[in-house]
Amino acid sequence: MTQEIIEFNVNGLVLQEPMALITNWMMSFFSVYAFFKLKKSKNIERNYWKQFFFWFAITSFFGGLGHLFFQQFGVPGKFPNWSISIIAAFYAGLAILSAYEKRKWNKGLKYFLFIKGIILLTLAIVSQKFIFIAVDAILTYVIYCGVIGRILAITKNRVYNQMFYGVLVCLPSVFIFLFKLNIHRWLNKDDLSHLLMLACLYFFYRGAKMLSLQSK
Repeated sequence: MTQEIIEFNVNGLVLQEPMALITNWMMSFFSVYAFFKLKKSKNIERNYWKQFFFWFAITSFFGGLGHLFFQQFGVPGKFPNWSISIIAAFYAGLAILSAYEKRKWNKGLKYFLFIKGIILLTLAIVSQKFIFIAVDAILTYVIYCGVIGRILAITKNRVYNQMFYGVLVCLPSVFIFLFKLNIHRWLNKDDLSHLLMLACLYFFYRGAKMLSLQSK
């Protein structure tokens, strides 16, 4: 189904994609909840997850506004969301790496995490195409939370399966986005991807919370 952009008028102001606003803000509100439920501590991994939810709350908040006010600001209106999403993913990667015991790989993985984010964000802004932000998210969450998370679940603590499950739940969004699978005008590819990401956030929070309880 071809994606149909839903437009509506508020006192002469043309707005669009109300469901994108709702699903983005659902992620934002859940991230705020997770941020406050994860207490700050001396545990660096827990604090990285806390930072992840802090930045994800902000990026999804602006993400909703970028969709809503697209008629007014166009693609540049989405740049705040794109930029902050890179930061959020960066902290998720750092959280996983802080628990990864193969220290000789950590430095290279951290450099890759940082450099790819800068390069892909630059390409996204210059080209004004979201695909580069999507590639960054796929690389970060699949490699760090998915692959390394699974390795940690096998070798260190089964709790890291929660991060792995989160990636598995969200993985279909890649194909939804690439193949433009729009189920309904009120549940298009963006809305459905946001809901899958919300489920992913739940698993990430569940894992971070379980690790937090174990470290007491």
